[in-house]
Amino acid sequence: MTSVQQVSFLDFPWVLDYMLATRFNSSLRQIRHAVCSIVLTLRTILSAAVELGILVTQDADSVDGALSAKPFIDNMIHVITECLQSFPLCLDSEFFHSFLEPLPSHLRFLCGNFHPLTHMKFEDSAKEKAFEAQTKAITQEPVLKQIQIIKEHLRAPLWMMMHDFRSLHGEEKLLVEDVREAVRVATEMHARETRECSTWPQVMGETLLLLLPLWKLSALAVAKGQDAFMRMVASPPLDANVGAQRLLRRLIEVLLSEKADFLDIALWFAAEPSSAVLLSSCEAVEFLLPEAANDEEFTQFRKLGLLRIQENIPVLQNHIIRLPKHLRALISAQWRKVVEEVHLHLQLYLRVVEGFLEVQKEVRTSKREDALGTPLGNMFMYVF
Repeated sequence: MTSVQQVSFLDFPWVLDYMLATRFNSSLRQIRHAVCSIVLTLRTILSAAVELGILVTQDADSVDGALSAKPFIDNMIHVITECLQSFPLCLDSEFFHSFLEPLPSHLRFLCGNFHPLTHMKFEDSAKEKAFEAQTKAITQEPVLKQIQIIKEHLRAPLWMMMHDFRSLHGEEKLLVEDVREAVRVATEMHARETRECSTWPQVMGETLLLLLPLWKLSALAVAKGQDAFMRMVASPPLDANVGAQRLLRRLIEVLLSEKADFLDIALWFAAEPSSAVLLSSCEAVEFLLPEAANDEEFTQFRKLGLLRIQENIPVLQNHIIRLPKHLRALISAQWRKVVEEVHLHLQLYLRVVEGFLEVQKEVRTSKREDALGTPLGNMFMYVF
């Protein structure tokens, strides 16, 4: 039986936004999950603060210090509203930057204004009970302290990771431009030589970009240790034999060589496609990626990208082997520059992975030191 989650009418627009963002912005899914966990907690505190304000306002004369406490409640409501304002439909890295940067000061302000409320007392037992229920909703777990401790632990590594993450996206855009330029130059070279207008350089550019996930997995394999990786692929359920392991090592070497020639890479795939399938397998991806990392890029590569590459390679092979020697040298030199940019891109990618592992380490340290076993204590385990 399918479980049904009930959502209040007032909360439905926000929940709908979250569902749409989950569907249409999957590349930042795990970071969005962590930020939304904080937002949900702030909304719980906001709801309780509003109820506290109503209680204090209804019977100010019978509350010890009610008039002086009202501004603290108003401050809590104001700072949470400021945190939650302009919440976009699909969250992106720029929003995370603007959301996380002022968060520590907002939390300190929130904690400072909440503390005086813990000293308030009602003469009426029913109102006192209602008041305690709302303050408990704020202090349970205790949410404010946990968020602040986690954020303090993660501020430096998370900030650096987000910086590298934005740099990685910028490098991807530059790489696409470099590919377009290489396609243009190769097309012109081929046209001058043959007097023909050929589309195979465009196919080569598409193939290079499709291979990016495989390049990333190769870099991760080297970073994690090829010997350990080979032991994994030799074990069940992959059971790769010695020959398959040797070809897998050769594929990694071909992709990451300092003198990598993309024309040679294309011919390698024409001769030996099985090693790419092994490197991008579910088991290999799970082994190479950090715990809780987003593997959707590699899932799409297995489902669509690899098939498209296998369609492109025979077309490329047919043209590459027919290129005049001098023309092939010129075209290879142009694409070698693009491969160098790919290698720079991989360096940034590994820095992002390293930053994610640092965040995970900090979270585990926080959990050991502060016994944060709640969802708030775990939420940054999903950042990537």
